[in-house]
Amino acid sequence: MKVLNLLYITLLVLLSVVLKSCITAEAPIYCIHLHNQTENEMYAIYKWSCEYDGQYTKEIKLSEDSSLYNSQRMCPDWAPNLWCFDYQPEDFLKPTDTLTIFILDKEEYEGKTWSQLVDSAHFRQIYYLSGDDIRLIGWEIPYPPSEKMRNMDMVPSYDETVKN
Repeated sequence: MKVLNLLYITLLVLLSVVLKSCITAEAPIYCIHLHNQTENEMYAIYKWSCEYDGQYTKEIKLSEDSSLYNSQRMCPDWAPNLWCFDYQPEDFLKPTDTLTIFILDKEEYEGKTWSQLVDSAHFRQIYYLSGDDIRLIGWEIPYPPSEKMRNMDMVPSYDETVKN
């Protein structure tokens, strides 16, 4: 009888632990990362155009003339989150959605307005990634571009980037 009671108590404890973990479990977050695979500190300026939110995200770090862009500091060998989603991006990411990323040196970025950045045109790389491109590279966007990105839209092209 004691063994049976002990078994019931153990079962109830396990059940309560499982139920509690189910109730308190947070929903997973899915993120797109930009991985700086160089030894230099750089910046990424980016905008996301997709049917999901219906508009570009408002800028919080650049000057007033760049209200459609976000910016992100990129330390060497670091992969910060560019965008995070509450549920799997495959559920809503369309082939026509575009993530545009301008990558430039820290010295080129600091202290300049968007107009000055555009006029100087010293971007190391510009990516124009579709929803399909982002799926293909597995949510982590490398800089410099990887072989998987060979046919993706970028300036300079993948072949020109590899030559330099």
